[in-house]
Amino acid sequence: MGYLASDKGGSMDWEPVPVGTHIARAVTVVDLGLQPTGYGTKEKIYVGFEVYGDECRVKWEKDGKEHNGPALIGSRYTLSIHPKSILGQHLVSWRGKEFTDEERQGFDVFTILGAPCMISVVHNANKEKNKTYANIAAIMKCPKGTEIPKLEGELVGYSACHPDYSGTIDKLPEWLRNLALEGQRQSTVVEPSPPMPPTGPVDDFDDDIPF
Repeated sequence: MGYLASDKGGSMDWEPVPVGTHIARAVTVVDLGLQPTGYGTKEKIYVGFEVYGDECRVKWEKDGKEHNGPALIGSRYTLSIHPKSILGQHLVSWRGKEFTDEERQGFDVFTILGAPCMISVVHNANKEKNKTYANIAAIMKCPKGTEIPKLEGELVGYSACHPDYSGTIDKLPEWLRNLALEGQRQSTVVEPSPPMPPTGPVDDFDDDIPF
């Protein structure tokens, strides 16, 4: 399937996102296919976020022009919403509610695209590479009344198995595109798409997370 999570189971030289809790928005969801792990081959996804706040602005040059925008951070997850899985725990905290038995049979992870949240960022040092990496330790629901900044980038989802997101691979950065292609399954049978989240301006926020 590649995009339904059930209970069954970057290489840029930018400064890492600062330690702490930040307002963010999910802007990227990518089906990474089957990836090797220390526990065998697992179905993986990548979820990326825009991170807001003055301390989270970054600058870069493209086509001879200087640009600036929110920092980006992401995590790879095993495609499972089992209560003991990291993805399952993060989504429950983000939603502010447990999954129903029906949702646990097949939850469309693309419904998180555009959804705001709070993320807790920690730093981990890699002495061998002499680098410090920012990692997402937790994801939470935004408190009531939180002012959510507008989306500055583009919402991008990709899965070879999803009829609505199978033609977007060229929108991914090269490292993420290569990772997705490496893990892509041989079967590209397209099944009927699950219901998509409600449409509307992504900068509008209320207490009802659309997933």
